[in-house]
Amino acid sequence: MTTRTTADVLATISKDVADLASIAHALDNLTSELDLSGADQSKIRDLQRVDALFQHLDDIAVLLGNMSNMIGAGPDLNVQDLKDSVRLDYLKSRLANADQSIEMSPDAGAVNLF
Repeated sequence: MTTRTTADVLATISKDVADLASIAHALDNLTSELDLSGADQSKIRDLQRVDALFQHLDDIAVLLGNMSNMIGAGPDLNVQDLKDSVRLDYLKSRLANADQSIEMSPDAGAVNLF
């Protein structure tokens, strides 16, 4: 059974949440470049939620980092149990090895309009 300390897992998740926050920041910046003059006002208000999203993600990343520092090593967590609780392969890999550099799939940046 492979285990990691609680502090190590929290630090890993904190880094990942900070990365997600940076994506939300970029989305927020892109929305200011959109021509929304003909858009439905209720949809425009929904775009404001992107701003709230990155603020929440920023705070959660800091909170998790602080928890990691405060907890000491904490109890060991079973990596397989953690991996079984998530769907994304990227996150499963990060839970298994925080130092591993994981490449996203080649189509990860492709625009997929649906």
